Amino acid sequence: MSQIPNEEPGFYDGPPDDLEPDTEVEPHRPHLVAVESTSPNLPADFYAERPELAHIRQAAHSTTMSPDALLGVVLARVATLVPPTLRLPAPVGRPGTLDLMVATIGNSGTGKSASAEVGGALVPFDDDAIAELGLGSGEGLIEGYLDWVMEEDPTDPSKKRRVKRQVKRGVLASLDEGQALNEYRNRRGNITLTTCRTAWSGGRLGQANASDERNRQIAPGEYRFALLAGFQLEHATALLDDAAGGTPQRFLFVAAEDPTIPDEPVDWPGPLPWRLPQHQAGPMGLPAAVAAEIRTRKLQRTRGAVAIDPLDSHRDLSRLKVAGLLSVLAQRADIDVDDWRLAGDVLDASDRVRTSIIHAAQWRAREAERSQTAKLVRQGAAIDDGATERALASMAKAVARHVHRGACEGPCGRSCVMRSTAGKHRKFATLDEALDEARRHGWIAFDGDHITPGPEQP
Repeated sequence: MSQIPNEEPGFYDGPPDDLEPDTEVEPHRPHLVAVESTSPNLPADFYAERPELAHIRQAAHSTTMSPDALLGVVLARVATLVPPTLRLPAPVGRPGTLDLMVATIGNSGTGKSASAEVGGALVPFDDDAIAELGLGSGEGLIEGYLDWVMEEDPTDPSKKRRVKRQVKRGVLASLDEGQALNEYRNRRGNITLTTCRTAWSGGRLGQANASDERNRQIAPGEYRFALLAGFQLEHATALLDDAAGGTPQRFLFVAAEDPTIPDEPVDWPGPLPWRLPQHQAGPMGLPAAVAAEIRTRKLQRTRGAVAIDPLDSHRDLSRLKVAGLLSVLAQRADIDVDDWRLAGDVLDASDRVRTSIIHAAQWRAREAERSQTAKLVRQGAAIDDGATERALASMAKAVARHVHRGACEGPCGRSCVMRSTAGKHRKFATLDEALDEARRHGWIAFDGDHITPGPEQP
């Protein structure tokens, strides 16, 4: 794959063969990409390891979606169903929990929301103690576990009183538009992200109010939590912006796009033939070799012998959660070396998706810098308004003529129409200004990200 010098890999595959040598080209819109020639998706060999994984992949292909996205949903649903009495082992520190947060990353129309629906068909909830709700606020998440009940008044056994108590054991929260997380982060007093991070760690949720009737606390070890969040790639950078708060470190990232989905239809395999393991209380088993591996890495970090990326600060715990869920998915309550190995593959794929998010953030920063530079060039060169207007008019007409000719093989996009404008004009006006000018005249229209002919001819 050819690259622009000093550009991040995967976002630019060279200009068209028929492009003039001196023509400037706008970079493609970012998308989930191969990082150093490695796909962000899990390989087919991963899904061939176990019948339940092959079942998930067939279900994904039968509904034309990414197996990785569906795997993330299945793991979240299994996590919600597992009783909170079953805990992870503790090679270091205190025992962990199987609570999970999954971020499905992909551009619009790649099936982020659909994967949640298909996951529900694979692993249905037939338990009244489980709730599914949209993530609106930290207080709303806690309320999902609670409801009003009637109980005996301790001061007068002959009477009943109405109190709020925990009635749900597990909550699966969903967020279709992940950019809302950035709004939560920037909203003063909002506890949504704090609550999600605490729930992922299995900590105490909520705060006790003055009266027992209004108590909003959920004790550790008394609940199960999972979150499914869908993000368009460019908006997922909001997650990374909260690295200091510890939010992205707790997410498992999965790709909503997969170029290996077959062309031919695949039969729907039906729900997963799965049930909870018989052992549902106490810590899960863990091989001594895995425990030693985790402890060695912890010792190296604590002694200052190695430094890690802050985004990887919870990697071993995240991997242990995935290994535990893969074990439960195999109807076992003991983690074996294969669970740990497969969980490593899942975390490696998660890292590659996360790297694509970082690349997208860099792309956006370059775009903003380029736009600002264009404005500074106009101001610094003291260009008269007439020259700017002439350049803008020329660009708008060039874009409109290109769209009306219908010369593109598919729908026109920003990169496509950029080629129709002259580099000398882009020193005085931006493409966005030209598009606005062309639309103002009725020469073009927009259909999502596509640019279509307008009612008027240029």
